[in-house]
Amino acid sequence: MNWRAIVGGTIGWMVDVYDLTLLLFVTNIIASAFFPSGNPLISLLSVFASYALSLLARPLGGIIFGHVADRVGRRITMLITLLGLGIFSALSGALPTYAEIGLLAPALFVLLRLLVGIFVGGEVSGSHLIAVEASDNRRRGLTSGILQSGYYWGYALAAVTFLAMASYFGQNFSTYGWRYAFYLSIVVSIVGLVLRLAVGESQLFDEVKKEGKILRVPISGLFKNYLGETLVALLVMSGIYWVAYATLGYLPTYLRSLKYNVNFIFSALAIAGVIGAIMTILGGIFSDYLTRKRSFLVYSLIGILLSIPAIQLLYTNNFLSVAIAAGLITGFIGLSGGVMLAYLSELFATNVRASAIGFIWNMANIGSTVGLLLAPIVSLYSIFWGYAILLIGGYIVLLIGSVITMDNTGVDLKKLELKKISS
Repeated sequence: MNWRAIVGGTIGWMVDVYDLTLLLFVTNIIASAFFPSGNPLISLLSVFASYALSLLARPLGGIIFGHVADRVGRRITMLITLLGLGIFSALSGALPTYAEIGLLAPALFVLLRLLVGIFVGGEVSGSHLIAVEASDNRRRGLTSGILQSGYYWGYALAAVTFLAMASYFGQNFSTYGWRYAFYLSIVVSIVGLVLRLAVGESQLFDEVKKEGKILRVPISGLFKNYLGETLVALLVMSGIYWVAYATLGYLPTYLRSLKYNVNFIFSALAIAGVIGAIMTILGGIFSDYLTRKRSFLVYSLIGILLSIPAIQLLYTNNFLSVAIAAGLITGFIGLSGGVMLAYLSELFATNVRASAIGFIWNMANIGSTVGLLLAPIVSLYSIFWGYAILLIGGYIVLLIGSVITMDNTGVDLKKLELKKISS
């Protein structure tokens, strides 16, 4: 197992989620700074819409960098994507506000969100693949779970950073202190970049390159030979992302609606991030024994059955109960999240794998935008049942995809058919 690639990939995922989560943590500040309106709901939805645009930009990043990873190499891809992500995330903290430059402020904010989305979209095609392609066949779920746990470590880091800086800057946090939280992303990116410099190219990719099986247009080869697998995997991933963003993305706003104070909320979310990370690793580990398909089935049923009791715990007004409940709500979908990378890697041959994962991983974010944009609207009608139905809806999508997907648990990636196609 390539532990440098695993750690580097995990840190890269931390930067991704740190940036995306931090934006959601400061939605009210961003709304007033860049999208002022007489209606707070309109301002809030404007921020969520720009967030959704960054998610919709991910498929473009997946296609671009998936192509680079399948044509040139995984290593160069992982270096470029992390550097770009860190730079444009940090620049988000340097933007002038609407009061300073007018309509140019929201335009620049949306542009940076789109650029962040493109580089995030390419992240999975580089470091993640190097780690998975170097993994032992019997422990690919473990590798997948560790890499995906970076999602939750980034969430916890964002919560801790928010608390620390809000405490340090006090009333000035909403005026300029929030900017420093974004600047931190470049520091984390540099740490990840240093680790990645010591990671070599994927041996599987080098072998395919030597055999002359590199495709001119890998994504064309993907659609010609794996259209069915791609469509089903999109359904599975859309269900996962739907729930993931309706939990991690919306929980700060949901807890605010329950009248908890800021310190209470973000302390609880920091603990929830740790719980989610542990459950994600466990989800990957168990998938090595249950198989990927059965894992998705079991984990989606757990989410359907236990989401409502977990949401009820959010109303207890007890810090430990709320923290554990938030951790379970995020961790239930984290179980499936820990399987995703192993599942996708085992479906596709090496000469299209980066393009396949980059495309599917990011196109599935359409599912996440549904959950994210519906969350505040549904909650207007019934804050409890609206949220419960929203989560269960995403799990049902995952369940349907799990029933019809194929399973290649533990397959030797070298033995997957490598087709040389003119494309």
